Amino acid sequence: MANFKDGVIRDGSSIGSGKALGNIKDGIIRDGSSKGSGRALGNVKDGIIRDGSSKGSGRALFNVKGDVVRNGSSLGSGSRIGEVSDFSIRGMERELDAEIVATYHFLLKKIV
Repeated sequence: MANFKDGVIRDGSSIGSGKALGNIKDGIIRDGSSKGSGRALGNVKDGIIRDGSSKGSGRALFNVKGDVVRNGSSLGSGSRIGEVSDFSIRGMERELDAEIVATYHFLLKKIV
């Protein structure tokens, strides 16, 4: 089970514990152990998750609109993959839905 605290995602069962898997800052997901450090894995902009290293760049992988995750490249398009709750990370409840799903995809388990 993964958890989230202060921008860092860890593999421990309680919030703030465990080995750092990566971090998220300003919509960019990285593999570093502190907020803003490491190699960029992907990004989120306006509900669309991309594999580029800067916000809004790269190939669109999927999108999140209205609690639904779809595999289309534009907001609300594509076939349904699941709901945001299917890809939740403990402690990230107050973050943007697209950031939750993107973090899950890039740091825990590939969705598509």
